[in-house]
Amino acid sequence: MKNNSNAGKSIAMVIGSLVWVSSALAQTLPKSGVIEATYTAAGSDVKDIIVTGDDAVYLFESTLLLANNPVSPLMQNVTARCAEVGLSGATATGYCVYADKDGDKFIESFTYQVGDTKGKGTLGSGTGKYKGIEGQLVWEQVRALPSDKGTFNYIGKKTGSYRIR
Repeated sequence: MKNNSNAGKSIAMVIGSLVWVSSALAQTLPKSGVIEATYTAAGSDVKDIIVTGDDAVYLFESTLLLANNPVSPLMQNVTARCAEVGLSGATATGYCVYADKDGDKFIESFTYQVGDTKGKGTLGSGTGKYKGIEGQLVWEQVRALPSDKGTFNYIGKKTGSYRIR
């Protein structure tokens, strides 16, 4: 009976070790991969500077929440603070600073034609585990959500790839 008990303990320890190693491996960020992420965005107008008529230079800020993206560990459980500036009817440019629970960060710089619901982004300037990150992505507004005047809420999608040198 004692031998069976020890065998059971040994098996339990082996299984426990395998589960621990598996969960540790699942949490590490691959050095390269695809980006397939869904996010929620909320933002507001900060300032409009009227040029003439309907033309204005604007400043806009937003927050992105990315939680359940198991296909893309890079975009799993991170938030982003974004700032955008543009001229109505022209091209908009901005930056998003992504951060994870460890405080490690990376930047997405993006551009798009004002009025479009799609744009392109480039990843770089990483710290911690993201140091040396490079990547390209396309983002798209998938569904607009209700919002007050001067604000926006939407669900978006990002697709692309990255690598960390």
